[in-house]
Amino acid sequence: MATRVVVAGGDARDAWLCQFLENQGFTVEAWGFSAPGIAPYRESGEPVAIFIGPMTGIDADGSMKTMDGRVILTPDFLARMAHGGLIAAGLIAAPVTLWAKRYGLTTVEYRNQTTFMWLNTVPTAEGAIRAAIGRSGFTLYHRPVGILGFGRVGAILALRLQSYGSFVEVFDRSVEKRAMASAMGFPVHPLDPVWCPPLDGLFNTIPAPVITREWIDTTDPAWIIDLASLPGGLAKGLETDSHVMARYESYLGVPGHIAPRRAAEIIWETLASILQENAVKATVQRERN
Repeated sequence: MATRVVVAGGDARDAWLCQFLENQGFTVEAWGFSAPGIAPYRESGEPVAIFIGPMTGIDADGSMKTMDGRVILTPDFLARMAHGGLIAAGLIAAPVTLWAKRYGLTTVEYRNQTTFMWLNTVPTAEGAIRAAIGRSGFTLYHRPVGILGFGRVGAILALRLQSYGSFVEVFDRSVEKRAMASAMGFPVHPLDPVWCPPLDGLFNTIPAPVITREWIDTTDPAWIIDLASLPGGLAKGLETDSHVMARYESYLGVPGHIAPRRAAEIIWETLASILQENAVKATVQRERN
C-alpha cells in the first residue's frame, strides 16, 4: 500500500507539492485547501506517515494558516500517525515538537535546512531580477546595481546579474564575505554608502535596518528591492517617506509567487534527503547492534 501523506496548504506551492508527491506514488490528501485531482484530508484510513505543513509554520497551539483559513494539528492527530512518521513545516513551534517526540515522530523545519536555503536562492534571485528589469527605464545590461549582503542569496544574485551583463557592486560588513566576493570577480566595499557610486538600483539581502537615508541620498537608486525576511532592511522612519517608498519594495516569499512548481520540488527534495539520511543512519545502527 502506498505511503499516506497529508499536506496542509498555505499557497500555490502546496498544490503543486500534492501533484508532485502523487506522481511519485504517494497517497496524498489536501488539508485546508483544494488541489486538482487530490482528495481532501479525512480522519479515517491508514495511519498518516508524512505530514507537511505550510511554509508559514505550525504555531504553539498546533494551528496553521491555510488557504481555507486556520486548521489545527492536534496531539490526537499525532497519536494516530504511523510510528516513526515525519512532521514537516516551514517552522514548528516547540510545544508541537514535544508532542511529536512523545509519539515517536520526527520533526523537520525545512526553512532552516541548509539544502532548502541553497536551493531556494535560485528562484529568489531570478524573481528579484524579474522585479528589477525595467524599473529605471533600462534593462539590467551594462547598468550599475548594488547588492547589500553577500550570503547565499547575495552570492547567487550577483552571479545571475553578472551573467546579464550588469555592473555589480557588493557591500558587506564581513571581511571574509568581501574577500569571497572579490575572489569571484566583483568590486567589493564595506557596508557604507560613502563607498558607493551612483546606482540604477539596490538589492538588499540583510535582515537588519541597513537601508538608511544615506543610501538613498548618496546612490540615488531608481528602485530598491528588499529580499530580507521581516522586518526587512528599511531603517526606522523611512516607511513614512513617500520619496523613499515610491522606490522601495519588500519582496517576500519570492519562490512561492514566481515559481510555485519549483518551490514545491525544493520542499520535497529537502525532505527526501533527510529521510534518506535517517534511513542510512537507522541501517548503520541496526548493523552495529
